[in-house]
Amino acid sequence: MDINYHINELLNYGLSKALMTKCDYTYNANVLIALFNRKEFIAIDTPPRDLSLILDDLAHFAFHNHLIPSNDVVTMDNFKAAIMDAIMEKPQTVINRFQELYQQKPSLATDYLYQLSKDSNYIQTKRISQNVHWQEKLEYGELAMTINLSKPEKDPKLIALQKTNKSSSYPKCQLCVENEGYRGHLSYDARSNMRIIPITLNKEPWYFQYSPYSYFNEHAIVLHEEHKPMIVDGSTFRKLLDFLDLFPTYFIGSNAGLPIVGGSILNHEHYQAGKHHFPIEKAQASFVRRVGDVTVERLIWPLSTIRLLSPNKEQIITMATHILEKWQSYQNPALSLLNPSFGFHHTLTPIARLEQKQYVFDLILRSNYVNQEYPDGVFHPHPDCHHIKKENIGLIEAMGMGILPPRLKFELDLVGKVLQGKDELRRDEGLQKHADWLNYLQTIYDGKEDVQTFIYKQTGIVFSKALKDAGVFKMDEQGQTAFGEFINDCLS
Repeated sequence: MDINYHINELLNYGLSKALMTKCDYTYNANVLIALFNRKEFIAIDTPPRDLSLILDDLAHFAFHNHLIPSNDVVTMDNFKAAIMDAIMEKPQTVINRFQELYQQKPSLATDYLYQLSKDSNYIQTKRISQNVHWQEKLEYGELAMTINLSKPEKDPKLIALQKTNKSSSYPKCQLCVENEGYRGHLSYDARSNMRIIPITLNKEPWYFQYSPYSYFNEHAIVLHEEHKPMIVDGSTFRKLLDFLDLFPTYFIGSNAGLPIVGGSILNHEHYQAGKHHFPIEKAQASFVRRVGDVTVERLIWPLSTIRLLSPNKEQIITMATHILEKWQSYQNPALSLLNPSFGFHHTLTPIARLEQKQYVFDLILRSNYVNQEYPDGVFHPHPDCHHIKKENIGLIEAMGMGILPPRLKFELDLVGKVLQGKDELRRDEGLQKHADWLNYLQTIYDGKEDVQTFIYKQTGIVFSKALKDAGVFKMDEQGQTAFGEFINDCLS
């Protein structure tokens, strides 16, 4: 393998994408030859080639020449990130450019950082393109469904290597500011090629970055400078709206901040944002009240949601805080909604956006109550959904986008083959968890509809059921009556 040629490919790519300038060329070339333990470099022209292929060749060279200890996916990815960092502008230069563009127009700044994050291979565009997407129109609107194939699963060799790897408390978590430039290790993904932007929310230091495995358009992470636990309180609403003042074309939302209902990372306060429209935005209202400058709506949505709309920032924050406080002390034993003395808490999943110069808050009521019948959570996907969705219903799912595990790509293909007559595949281990569902599907599938379309529709129905399970006030007469009474109490 001609390492000089591939280094030239990378440098020429960096110039073409403005990751570096001609003034950086010699310096970056010398950094790269040191990284690959070479002593010489000859500049040559190279035809353009896909970055992923260039990085693959460079990483394989590193492995075969004993520059990295393994060719497992994490070690290779971490080395690729280090390669890209070698040709990227450093953080202060990126921050300066972002701020210059922001003064012209906020969207110019986010466009710049987003494109930089893709061009530097921080956002894994090639892997993201492998995800499976479809839409399902169901009783409460159209749901967006995704089988997430972008984040590679760890192979057995890597798992074995990780057992010998010493644990570290630095960085404290995957969201900490200290991740910027971190090379990573067997048990920790590198962030060498990540660049983050300082911002201020509620007079506190926060940072803005993009997610490497984007679930939606311009998927961003907004993180607190300090490593401190997630919390949803009155200050949360002000921070979310402060963000909208900075980036009016984005939405922003917070996970609930409690186990079972709070998403995957609860030990670091953070939000998710992006330039994307989710199914919940199209949800219709079944109840409308006006209180001062704030319009209050009850949404027709599987998760119990109150929508607030107002051009008045202070009034909408006050109303959202009031609803949160009312909900935190709410109890209704008939609906398994017990008060905090029973050892659990109520909280909200808040989502904010701007529409026609109005702030919009979607406040999704959440509870992490558990009982003997539902030890995983009363308002969590129930066991009959676990073959499709067992994980928490976090922020993204609550907005109507199903993020389903990669195993389903293979398993749903098997389901389709059984429905088409290959009954011998029933014995496959991947189908055991789907046995009851598969029996049901066989009773309703008549062979006239495309089998994949049919299975994906039925998968969407199961996900919709999981969302209903997470709803604290069910969409029946008893639940909606109680929901209406709760809203009236908030507004009285």
